[in-house]
Amino acid sequence: MTQSVRSGRGAALPLALVGAALLSTGTAGLAFAGETPAEGRTGSQVPLPVAAEAAAAWAAHQLDARSNAQWDHGLTADIVMGLASTGTAGKTAERATDFLEDTAGQYIHTAGKDKVNAGGTAKLLLVAEIMHRRLKDFGGYDLPALLQGALQKNGRFKGHDGDYSNQFTQSLSVLALQRAGGAPKEAVDVIAASKCKNGGFPLALKDKPNPDTCTPHTDATGMAVQALFAAGRTAEAEEGLKWLVEEQQLPNGGFADASLTPGKPKKEWEANANSTALAVQALLAGRRTTEADLGIDWLRSVQVGCETKNIYDRGAVGWKQRGVDGSTLRATAQAIPALARQPLANINGGHMKSGTAPLTCAGDTGNTGSNGGHTTSPSPSQSATTGNSPSPEASTAAPTGTATATATATPTASATADTTTGGSDGSTGTSGSTGTGTSSGTGTTTGTGSSGTDNASGSLARTGANTAYPVAIGAGALLLAGSAAVVVSRRRRRDDAV
Repeated sequence: MTQSVRSGRGAALPLALVGAALLSTGTAGLAFAGETPAEGRTGSQVPLPVAAEAAAAWAAHQLDARSNAQWDHGLTADIVMGLASTGTAGKTAERATDFLEDTAGQYIHTAGKDKVNAGGTAKLLLVAEIMHRRLKDFGGYDLPALLQGALQKNGRFKGHDGDYSNQFTQSLSVLALQRAGGAPKEAVDVIAASKCKNGGFPLALKDKPNPDTCTPHTDATGMAVQALFAAGRTAEAEEGLKWLVEEQQLPNGGFADASLTPGKPKKEWEANANSTALAVQALLAGRRTTEADLGIDWLRSVQVGCETKNIYDRGAVGWKQRGVDGSTLRATAQAIPALARQPLANINGGHMKSGTAPLTCAGDTGNTGSNGGHTTSPSPSQSATTGNSPSPEASTAAPTGTATATATATPTASATADTTTGGSDGSTGTSGSTGTGTSSGTGTTTGTGSSGTDNASGSLARTGANTAYPVAIGAGALLLAGSAAVVVSRRRRRDDAV
């Protein structure tokens, strides 16, 4: 159905219609008040000096008004670490860390009051260290003691009998405790002993590892190598790097998750942003800058730049190709530290700039809603979703609440009751065209107020699609540009499907 907007109408009608049009497309991703863009330039790739900051700006703007990825604790933590790695979006990172601290218990005790999620606890400890929060009183929890309490006699971190523990859990725990004063030797030994004969590291951990029969995993190796370097176990870490470079890095510089295409030859593997980012961080930890640079160049090749007609997509890093879809937010969150050349052990959020640095391009007018004089509304794809990637963890659904940014409203919060068993907090699985999470998890997300979307990464629920403040900003930008009527009429004719 279409509806014309006549020039004789008052200002109220276009304003209302613009708001409705933006609401219907799931508008999200507009800048917080006070955040100003940094200068960029045109080209086939986002310029290297601003690639990380542009990705951070896009990711920060996906967060809702309270600065959390709609109650997905693990993804919110990943974004915080990414923002900190660039030293930008400090206000957003602090608000997101506040959310993680205020709701820490829901992440730590996802399986029940007396059951500790070791991987989630390790990730919270890492965030608390990076953001210079109180480690022994983070949301009322002594995180180092809690994580130490999850250490089993065999050196593995496991909070309870049903707590899935894998290489991500172990590596995150070692990284976090190493930064907190020192990781237990027996915990580091578990990682080193899991090494496969060819030098790679498996995703699954076994009580009696067999190097001859274990299956190495790209993402798990990227995490294990970072943890080993942080703990001073250089020899074992170097073997992992050798495997990554000689057997896993593709001619285009990227890295693939071969478990997504079992049995296929290397020439048929497809690089993805999550595997590449973790491998790049490992390479940087081992000072293999040449190979790391090749990986970073591949990440930039799938980063949205000045070529897009939708300025609100700029900076996003696609999972396998340039563009914004259901897997983009997790892919971007994982890619930011790699683009910033920061292994997990080195990220420090102590001196962050308060604002973001979105990519600006030749022809921009200085108006965030304008591109070369042509006003552009955020596309439906901008509602980046909690797609699957190396960071999906169990989260708790949010209650309905009032969110305030540049506008105040009471939207229905989109719950992400993520039941995934995948991610950098110790879950497993893969995400790709089959709908299982990127290199680390199969996720089931549900929510009110956000519809799911089927795409190359499977059926994924939308995240970061708070509609309160984007409506106000988007409407204002369109009206100021003097093209509200035209945009409304076009928007009303567009497909609402996301």
